[in-house]
Formats: sequence, structure tokens, C-alpha cells
Amino acid sequence: MWGLMFSFSYMNRILMHIMSRYNNREMLFSSIKEKLKLERMKNIKYSILIILLAFASSCNFVDPEEFTIRSEDQIAGNWDYIRSLHMTPYSFMPKGYNTISNSWLASASDEAEEVDENKSIQRFNVGNWNQYSNPDDRWEDMYKGIRAAHDFIRLTDTITWKSYRLSDPSKYSDRVYYTKMYRKEMFFLRAFFYFELIKRYGGVPLVTKKLDVQDLDDVKSLQRDSFSDCVDYIVNQCDTAARYLLTTQNSSDYGVPTKGAALALKARTLLYAASDLYNKSGNTDPTLGYTDDNRSERWLKAAEACKEVLDMSPGVYTLNGSYSDLFLLGSAFNKEVIFERRYGFRNSFETLNYSVGFNGGKTGTCPSQNLIDAYEMSDGSAFDWSNPTHSENPYLNRDPRLAMTIVTNNSTFNSRTMEMWNGGLDGPPIDHVTKTGYYLKKHLVENLDLSKDQTAFHQWIFFRLAEFYLNYAEAMNEVYGPDDNGGMELTAREAVNIVRSRSGVNMPEFPLGMTQSNFRERLRNERRVELAFEDHRYWDVRRWGIASSTLGADIKGVNVTKGSDGVMSYEPFTLESRTYSSKMDFYPIPEKEVLKSDGNITQNPGW
Repeated sequence: MWGLMFSFSYMNRILMHIMSRYNNREMLFSSIKEKLKLERMKNIKYSILIILLAFASSCNFVDPEEFTIRSEDQIAGNWDYIRSLHMTPYSFMPKGYNTISNSWLASASDEAEEVDENKSIQRFNVGNWNQYSNPDDRWEDMYKGIRAAHDFIRLTDTITWKSYRLSDPSKYSDRVYYTKMYRKEMFFLRAFFYFELIKRYGGVPLVTKKLDVQDLDDVKSLQRDSFSDCVDYIVNQCDTAARYLLTTQNSSDYGVPTKGAALALKARTLLYAASDLYNKSGNTDPTLGYTDDNRSERWLKAAEACKEVLDMSPGVYTLNGSYSDLFLLGSAFNKEVIFERRYGFRNSFETLNYSVGFNGGKTGTCPSQNLIDAYEMSDGSAFDWSNPTHSENPYLNRDPRLAMTIVTNNSTFNSRTMEMWNGGLDGPPIDHVTKTGYYLKKHLVENLDLSKDQTAFHQWIFFRLAEFYLNYAEAMNEVYGPDDNGGMELTAREAVNIVRSRSGVNMPEFPLGMTQSNFRERLRNERRVELAFEDHRYWDVRRWGIASSTLGADIKGVNVTKGSDGVMSYEPFTLESRTYSSKMDFYPIPEKEVLKSDGNITQNPGW
């Protein structure tokens, strides 16, 4: 028995070493044969190696990249290695911008349409995706991130940096401090990755430690944990992280999670957990949601968690003075940002989304008329195409956030007037112009000269303060209605009005006396507008249980015509009919994962 265990461990180390040096399986087998002289080995050992290789190279729960057993001495003498190990999980964070083959997830929702019909994002819109091929399949990357976080915690568990204690006290103090902080970041990252999984797939296997190749039996027996258990795990990890992470970032650490980020992730998770999709009446499948009737308690927990975030304002976070600048400034200058991914200086987002009317622009994400119609008039009333005053100039006297989010005809962008009318610089019949009559403005730096390869700083915001006023308002309305604060200071109505009354927006307040149902509908529209193109709409309509009527709705655009007298006319039209079915509320588990588990990981219904 011990001999077999030794051989297994020894062969595993050799496999790992060889895998680190060769990129394809043919070279790998050749090297194995040379190094171990398999022609003289017993058939059983050869078989074990082949099984190990095949399994390790395809399994996401184990780590085929761990080629050596690192000692504390090896690690303690290499601070650069620790820092690189610390950054590994971050490499698996969602991109935000151009997340699916240079397309935005917004183009798979009713927010927008991708101009290129051959982009993979279009498969969502025609229903051409499944368990074998999913443009937004994040199963593998999220588990790689989880595994990397586990790995960091395990490898730094006993590090004392004792070699620096006497020789370099200042360096010793620095090493100890950052090692501890890095470890706490891993708790947040594990929670983040699991949230990304459950919002796509429902309950998933909770792997709470790093699994190695020798843990084959554990891997094969993995099953999906309940949605409830996954939520509890995420909340636990967030609570742990929040206890130890810094309240504010050091100047050298912008972009790393803080206490506020951990509380924000917890609050968003609990809001999702209380939503319709995961609380269906009569549900008997614990991987798809709750099977009890304690939904009011879940809404209350969500409201309380959101309040924890809001309680950090105004001391730590405040609403940014300018809505349009919010997405163009780094977190060092922006007190609304709670957590973001920093991209540095680049212009790829502008290249992909500037109109082809600009040198270097390729168009890309085209905002839909569906979204434009959601922006209220400046007096708080709904926009109405049947109202001649509205239809003659559909962008006049609208919610200011419309002009800050979307480029409309005759508006100014990058120092010139945009011409989306038929025959204009930015309209048909020019190839690759907007399909909808609109271009994206939010997130884009509009004064770049792409012909000179000018760049600008970019960040993708995962959490910002305004979201949590809206999250709080949603949860509070479900528990107490619009105007009862339940002893928690702010009512639902007051919370949403803080967002609407911010500087530069100044939209009329939601009035007193709204019904719970009416408030719910208006709040959902407020989220749609305030959080447009921030990767919320695609998930919000799912968790609200209205995806079939939104993601499956016709996408509309506007035809713009310029008369001989220079007067513009606007005519909405149906651009595309989309496909959506209820099974798409949950992503399919990748079929290869189901097969590798011998069916222990069950497939979601309908796939």
C-alpha cells in the first residue's frame, strides 16, 4: 500500500514537472516515455500515468500547474513570487468591457444590439447556445480563480518571514503586513467567483480547499451544493473579509478589495437570493433556489446588508458630483466607486465603439430604442411616441442621463455633430454604421484621436454606491413598502430619490403614497436607466422572472430622415426578433463537467 502511494506521488511529481515544459500532448507522451523508460515499466503504472494525464489536463477542480512542492524557505526567499501568486486569482476576474469576443453583454439584453452579425454574442439572441457551447461559459475560469485563491492561502499559511526579522526589520514588517492582507483578499475573491457561478448556474459544487491530482476520488464524487448553501458560503467569506480588509485603499493599492467591497458583494448576493428566480412557489430542486417559505426574512437580510454599505457614506463613499465623469475617473478621484477593475491607458474600447464616421472607429454596441424609451421626460412623466411633442424631437427635455449615456442624432460627440440620418457621416448607407440609430457614450472617452493612437485611463466598476441605494430600495419595498423605514432610517422611496436628485441629474422625486407594485415597476425602470451598460440588466430581468418578455422581446431602432428644409424626422422600427425560453434563466452546466463527474454534477432543467 505504501509503495503504491509512493509511486503515485512520485509519478504525479514527474507528470507535473513535464507538463510545465511541454505544450502539447504528443511531446508530453514522448518525454514521459524517455524520462521514465515506460517500455520497461509495468502496464499498470503506464495506465495510471495515462489516466492521471488525461484527467489532470481537463479537470478544473484540481491543479495540474502545481509542478513542485514548495517549502517555506523557497517561498520566504522570493517575495516577487508571493506577489505574483497573489495576482493570479485577479486574472480570472470578469472583464466587463468587451467581455464576449469584443462584445458587451448588453448586446444580449434589450439594452443594445451588436453591429457585427457574426459575433458570438448574437448566439444568445437567436437561442443558438447550449451545454456544449456557451459564449458566456465562466465555469472553468471561475473555478481556476477559486483554486488560485485556495492555493495562495495554503502556501502562505505558515509563513513567518523569520529570516527578515533581525536582518531587515522594516522589510519584515512589510512582508508580514502584506501577506496577511493578501490572504484576506482571497476570502473576498473566493466569494466573488462563487457569486459569478451561482448567478449563472444556480447551486454549484462548493470546493473549499485546493484539490490536487491525488484527490481524484474527491473530485469524481463532487456534487452540486444547494443554492442556499452557496449563498451562505459567499456571505461567510464576505463577513470574514470585511472584518480584516482595509476600510480605504492605500495610494499604492487602488483596485484591491476593501471592507466596502466585501460588504457590497454580500449585499448584492443577498438581494439576488431574495429575488423571484430563486424563490419560486413549489420549487423542490435546492440547486435552483429555496424550497422554504422564508422569503420575507431574505428580503430583510438583503436590506440590512445594503444598509451596511450605505452606512459607509458619507465617511468613505459619496455619490459622484458628475454622472458622466463617474466612469472616466480612477477610484483615487472618485468616492462613489467601491470596487473596480483597472485597465490603465488604452483605446480599444473607443476603437470598438466609436462611429465609423471617426477615423479608426468600428462601431460595435448600438443602444436600442427599447432603452432610450425607458428614459423619462425631465418632469418625471413617461416618454410617448404617440405624443407629437415627444416624437418631433425625441431627445428634448429628457432625463439628463440619456445624453450622458447614449449618442443621439444631432448631439455633439468628439467635437462634432453626429449625423445618424440617412446619408449622414454616421448613418446609412455607410457600411458598419449603427443598426439602431444610436451609439454608445457611457464609459467612452470621447476626445481621443484614434488615428494618432491616443489612449486614456479606463476602469470597469463592479460596485458603486448608487447601486446600493437602489438595492436597498428594492429590498425595503418588498418588506415594508415604499414609505415605511422599518426602523432603518431610510425608506425605499427616500433611498431611490437620493440617486435621482444627485448633482447633474436632478430628476423629480418619487412621490409619497405609491403602491408597492407601482413603486416596484418604477424602481426597476430606475435601475435600467441608472445602471445601463454596467452588466446589470441582463441579470436583473432574469432574477425578476421577466426575461422572457424582455430578453425575448423585439429589439427596436429608429430611422432618422433629414428633410430638404433640414428638419429631422424620427420613425421607430423593429430591428430584430429574439428568442428566449424559460430554461435559459439558468445557464447549462458544461456537458464536459457533467461527464467528468460520472453524472454526479446534475444538468440544469431543459438542457
